[in-house]
Amino acid sequence: MNILIIGGVAAGTKVAAKLKRDNYNAQVTILTKGKDISYAGCGLPYYVGNVIENRKSLIVNTPERFSKLTGVEVLTEIEVTKVNPDKKEVEALDLKTDKTNTYT
Repeated sequence: MNILIIGGVAAGTKVAAKLKRDNYNAQVTILTKGKDISYAGCGLPYYVGNVIENRKSLIVNTPERFSKLTGVEVLTEIEVTKVNPDKKEVEALDLKTDKTNTYT
């Protein structure tokens, strides 16, 4: 089974981890526009207000750590631009290379 999840913050990582726990042999991939996948959103006002000075203090989990823990492939800085349900694929822009790729 090949599963593609669009969005890698709270809901995306939660469902990806659950899918891998239920079927470890499934290929689960997360595409997310941001660089981070898990951060303390409730701490953002404290960061903006300079109460929390280091942005990295808000990071709860990194893509690398999450992949090692769950077996989920995490692709960051990938912006999904088109979803084609009939073909079961999405087109996405790699924000690092400015190239468009297709994922199934």
